[in-house]
Amino acid sequence: MQDPRLRLLAAAFLSLAAFASTAGAVATLVWWLFFTPRTKALPRPGVLLSLVAMIAATALLSAWGGGPGLSYLIRMTALLLLATWVYAETAEGEVLGVAVWALGNRVGFEIGLIAEMGLTDLAVIRQEIEQMRVAMALKGIRPGVRSIVPLAVTLIVTQIRRADEIARLLMVRGYTIGGRICPRFEADPRDVLASIMAVIPVLLSTLPLRDVFILVG
Repeated sequence: MQDPRLRLLAAAFLSLAAFASTAGAVATLVWWLFFTPRTKALPRPGVLLSLVAMIAATALLSAWGGGPGLSYLIRMTALLLLATWVYAETAEGEVLGVAVWALGNRVGFEIGLIAEMGLTDLAVIRQEIEQMRVAMALKGIRPGVRSIVPLAVTLIVTQIRRADEIARLLMVRGYTIGGRICPRFEADPRDVLASIMAVIPVLLSTLPLRDVFILVG
């Protein structure tokens, strides 16, 4: 989707549907197949498999204890795919633009700026992890519990220092609260169609899964 407003709106509807019921999660997966670039929006196979493995392990424990393990697996998988799609599609400055458009130049700018800084931090963390992997490979160190814990501590300390440096930089430049930008958005008819279709999983989430299969059939 080109228009970040429609993208976030669709993601909100679909997340609500996936949280609400298994039927809503199945409908969300169908929407994801039709209206996203699918595999192009997914992270590296290693990262994706790790996330899916954690979800599957939690679902297995839930099922073993008598809980809705399968339902949890389907819903969390749908939410994971949605999150990776939104993250991959979001360009720099879009969240700030949407926040200012929705909430104004004061509150919206503050919220948007915080969100943009968070997304930037995620990109920096990903780059640092890749650099650490290369350094470990060159040194012949295999990833494990003993290496992951100190690396995680290093990442946390680095991000705290970086946050402090950014705060000092904003203070030096005289930033207090709010700001002014003029966001511009572009949308094509397919964006509008995808956003409208995102309402359907919300409606289907109110129905039992069996009735959804009957309607589809």
